Amino acid sequence: MRAAFNIQHSTFNIMNILESFTISFRALLSNKLRAALTMLGIVIGVGAVIGMLALGNGFQGFLNSQFDQLGIGTVYVAPFIDTNRIDVAQTASLTSADARAIMQPGRAPAVQSLAIEWSDDLQVIADGQRSTYSVRAVSPSFFVISPQPLAAGRLLTPADDESRARVAVIGKLVAEKLFGTREAAVGQRLSLNGVQFDVVGVLASKEGAVSIGADPAEAIFVSYETGISRLFRNQTSDRVNVSFMTVKAVDRSQVDAAVRQVTEVLRGEHRLTYQDNDFTIINPEQFAAQASAVIGAFNAFLGIVAGISLLVGGIGIMNIMLVSVTERTREIGLRKAVGARRSDILMQFLIEALVLCLIGSGVGILLGYLLSFAGTWILVSVFQAEGAQASVQLGNVLLASGIAAAIGVAFGFFPALTAARLNPIDALRTE
Repeated sequence: MRAAFNIQHSTFNIMNILESFTISFRALLSNKLRAALTMLGIVIGVGAVIGMLALGNGFQGFLNSQFDQLGIGTVYVAPFIDTNRIDVAQTASLTSADARAIMQPGRAPAVQSLAIEWSDDLQVIADGQRSTYSVRAVSPSFFVISPQPLAAGRLLTPADDESRARVAVIGKLVAEKLFGTREAAVGQRLSLNGVQFDVVGVLASKEGAVSIGADPAEAIFVSYETGISRLFRNQTSDRVNVSFMTVKAVDRSQVDAAVRQVTEVLRGEHRLTYQDNDFTIINPEQFAAQASAVIGAFNAFLGIVAGISLLVGGIGIMNIMLVSVTERTREIGLRKAVGARRSDILMQFLIEALVLCLIGSGVGILLGYLLSFAGTWILVSVFQAEGAQASVQLGNVLLASGIAAAIGVAFGFFPALTAARLNPIDALRTE
């Protein structure tokens, strides 16, 4: 008997809730314009939360991809001098001997590989055309640490470096300007400051690709030993013959250890104290962390703004619900007179406030998706973030909708309680 009663009671409650939803929809449809204006704050708030967080996610993803292009677990070492300190040597130095010291067994075990480079702008002649391009003399390991897509031909090899071969790998824009097409460039000859080089490969790197140094699409690469001995002999010496080093850690978790070990080796080689570093180490992951922190703060700010909009929307719902209670006082009195309990009236008006917020959330979600599409256009067109995509995440949708529903219940509770407490006799006397 008790089980049958519980089932019947549960069914009755469900019917009451469904009836409350039906009454709520009818009440909203009877005042469409007022309901629409009431939901406006919720729509804007939910749309702003979803759209702006999608924009932040898209920009975060773009920055992550850009930093990943610099190489996961890779750091860069460059000469540096603090010009504010007069007691530091006036010439910063970084040499191939430093690179060999770092790679000596046991001195920097967290370092997996290392590449060195010297670069400068040189005059280039090909097919009678004179141009100026950045020429980068790199050790062959450069293409292993910082992989570059190859459009045609091959990359530089250790044999090219050992034999000081006069061969070059050129960027795709260089190939297209000097030789017409990337494929046609392989096997052609060009002159770098009067020294003849054969083109053995063309890179497929996109214009503006992220890199330390000149844009690979607009650069010419030769082997390090070839460049130092044949092109940059007058610019380098035993003290300075490396523009910067690219250091790859054993894995991403060993980056900090690699930085410490490289710092110790260079201080020892240069006979420096802690205050007298004549080099700097650039860790892209630090910049990525800083960028993430900035974007996180930006998203938090947007969340606060959207939260204020939702709060204003909630206040609007409470005001309209109070007006609705006043307008429907006789209806409430009549329902109480025929047996409706306080809980029934409370449930009806709470559900009405909840329905307002849920409908507003649905429209706000659509607005959020529209804002995400607009955000993608802004990222690509305004911020030049090619490939960026503002992405709407399910978690953000559920978060915004949940907050909107909570606001509906919170701000609808007082009007609903006011309606539930009405005296049926006084309510029926109301004109």
